[in-house]
Amino acid sequence: MGFCNSCGQPIVKEDYGTNKDGSLNPEFCKDCYQNGEYTEPDITLEEMIVRKTKEMMEKNPRLAETQATGITAMFIPGLKRWNPEFQDDYKTL
Repeated sequence: MGFCNSCGQPIVKEDYGTNKDGSLNPEFCKDCYQNGEYTEPDITLEEMIVRKTKEMMEKNPRLAETQATGITAMFIPGLKRWNPEFQDDYKTL
């Protein structure tokens, strides 16, 4: 099991997004990446952090918002979508 390099959710093969040629892309989940493009190309890093923080808190009601925000704010910026050093790695797929 890996993690989506856009939203950070755990993914298995059934959750993989797709490249332009229809092949599976193990770097991104199907919610974030389809047909070689992001499903939400204009979402910002900050918006993704807020969304994933809310989802984390819904799944873990006892988790404090500050703790959930700390986790997502540390994890998501390091994912390929948000890290400029990796930007060209997946655009050729």
